[in-house]
Amino acid sequence: MVINDISDGASGKLWSFGKDPLWQLRGTLEKAIDPMSTLGISVGYGVVDVNVARLPNTGVVDPAPGAICVDSCEAQIETWSLMGQFRSGGGDGFHTFFEGQGGVNGFRNLRTKDTKEALADADMQLDVAGSLGFGFGYALSPGMVLTLVQDFGMGWHAKDNLPEGTGRTYRTRATRAALRFKF
Repeated sequence: MVINDISDGASGKLWSFGKDPLWQLRGTLEKAIDPMSTLGISVGYGVVDVNVARLPNTGVVDPAPGAICVDSCEAQIETWSLMGQFRSGGGDGFHTFFEGQGGVNGFRNLRTKDTKEALADADMQLDVAGSLGFGFGYALSPGMVLTLVQDFGMGWHAKDNLPEGTGRTYRTRATRAALRFKF
């Protein structure tokens, strides 16, 4: 997964996730509504590296002398996702399909990478998010499918304490390989 920068007014920081892929574990539970469509939920979790830099004019009080990560530092943050999901397409052998998801992305436990000191409140920050994806699959058997999906998504971060004119949306891009099987 790749995430664009996020301006976080609550911590007074700009979270830069960089250009390298971020790894997140993901699982889904889906119910077939017809032979080619499913409805379900997906849950994701990961601990990812992030560069944290001071976001000026946020209303967050400047840290005292000796405070950690005054201007910029390397950190880690937990990422969560909970989405409702619709999938359409499929079939025997090689096939294509479409996915649409909507729900929340969560971020919590922002800490410096080296000393593990908290940089913000440990509470979960939830963002409304959604994505659209297109993929290819190959049915290995009637109940097992190997898939490759490319998702493009968007999230809306909290706007509290953000300076005037600072955007609160971010984009996500994920490439997923999965083995889907029927219970």
